[in-house]
Amino acid sequence: MTNTEHALRAPEAARRLGLTTKEVLRLMYDHELRTIVVNGIAHVPESAIDEYRSRT
Repeated sequence: MTNTEHALRAPEAARRLGLTTKEVLRLMYDHELRTIVVNGIAHVPESAIDEYRSRT
């Protein structure tokens, strides 16, 4: 994650991917969507959205 990249919470990542929050949480749990931890909460880096789209 770069300094200018934002860490997205699951609902925002879901909105950008056109999925439900539950689906994004499953992808995070299954390590199919890269995550980072910010203050003890799992987030999705913006670049992980593009990485996931390129694989699907």
